[in-house]
Amino acid sequence: MDLKVQVEKTSNILRKLTVRVPASVVENHFEKGLKEMQRTAKLKGFRPGHVPLTVVKQFYGEDVRHRVFHNLMDESFQVAVRDQKIKVIGRPTFETPEHKTGEGAHDHSLAEGKDLTYIATVEILPEIEVKGYAGVSLKKGSVEITDQDVDQVVQNLRSAQGELQPIEEGARASHKVKKGEFVDLNFHGGLVTETGLDERPGMKGSRLLEVGSDTLIAGFEDHLIGMKVGETKTFRVPFPKDFYEKDMAGKDAEFTATINEIKTRKLPELNDDFAKQMGYESVADMTGKAREHLTQERTQEVQRKLRSDLLQALIDKNEFEVPVALIQSQTRALAQDVAQNVKQQGADEKTIQDILTSEMENIKKRAENQVRASLIIESIAKKEGFEVKADDVSAEIAKLAVSMKVEEPKLREFYEKSPARRDDLEYRIREERTIAFLLEKAKIKIEN
Repeated sequence: MDLKVQVEKTSNILRKLTVRVPASVVENHFEKGLKEMQRTAKLKGFRPGHVPLTVVKQFYGEDVRHRVFHNLMDESFQVAVRDQKIKVIGRPTFETPEHKTGEGAHDHSLAEGKDLTYIATVEILPEIEVKGYAGVSLKKGSVEITDQDVDQVVQNLRSAQGELQPIEEGARASHKVKKGEFVDLNFHGGLVTETGLDERPGMKGSRLLEVGSDTLIAGFEDHLIGMKVGETKTFRVPFPKDFYEKDMAGKDAEFTATINEIKTRKLPELNDDFAKQMGYESVADMTGKAREHLTQERTQEVQRKLRSDLLQALIDKNEFEVPVALIQSQTRALAQDVAQNVKQQGADEKTIQDILTSEMENIKKRAENQVRASLIIESIAKKEGFEVKADDVSAEIAKLAVSMKVEEPKLREFYEKSPARRDDLEYRIREERTIAFLLEKAKIKIEN
């Protein structure tokens, strides 16, 4: 297609293309459009397919011109960005001399005998010259596991197998609730207002809870300490200022709670029989496996933080414009993850939307940080010449097949069928190689 294209660099991430499609091309497309319409046009007095072009133009000209405008603009835009070697991010915004459109929209005018001229504004990936990426100063946490850490794991195993038993009858009347005990209680409450208590259906019920577990609103369980079986108590606690239900956030709540029963957890004895019941050979085997598991977890946690600190340091050192389309796309992905996680916890749609609304600013910030980190890593990988070859992809698929416990040929087929999946895999390989390089070059201080 014969086009005239002028490209203006309006910023590091924006390009403005002025595209002119000659009148001859416009008329050619219009004539083709009329002939296509002629083949299907149905008008009284004419056989299908035999309506004269002049009549087709009279009755259907505006519709044809409307469709040709859309098609011609889309087609010419694709040719323009390809010829100019511009990789567009997101959707363009179009303008014509007569009309400025919204994102992705088109003006419907197409003047007969005149050139089609429009301006397309597009986002592109920024050109980044990453500074200070070699020798980043970082602090690395210790992975040392203490005997106390191991003891806590064993204690948790015993607690999980413990039996809840009511307070003995003789001590029941005088026994007071202590932290760590379990209480069976009824409660009801509402928001404190100037006109009295605004009771809420969601602020009442019956519950068995561990005192000190912070299962309910922060501070609620503290008021249960010292109560006895059969005792009723009214108390106030404030909702957190960042509570997800905005109309309750930061406001005082009043509850009335009655203790029906107090229970303690009786733990099984720590011996080899208990260890075997848990699937281990002995207490020594159980504590040894616990230490191994904790060491692995702590190592992964330390590496995640080191990686996060590295990326944040690079983001702080390098300021650049980020395409809005990339941030919006990542924001949508993160929001979907949050919604899915909350839904799996049993939340209804209203609760999910309330949480998303309250967390949206944080989600947007996370999304922007992730996009910035990704662009920085890609820039460093390009500068350092980190290329991903076919052998690298093959080795990674083989490794994934083992870790995922799937047949390697099936996993290989999974990636080969989708260029997008393969590109994503190549990106992850390149990203890991780049981060490994950056950590090797970093100045890392081990914290005690």
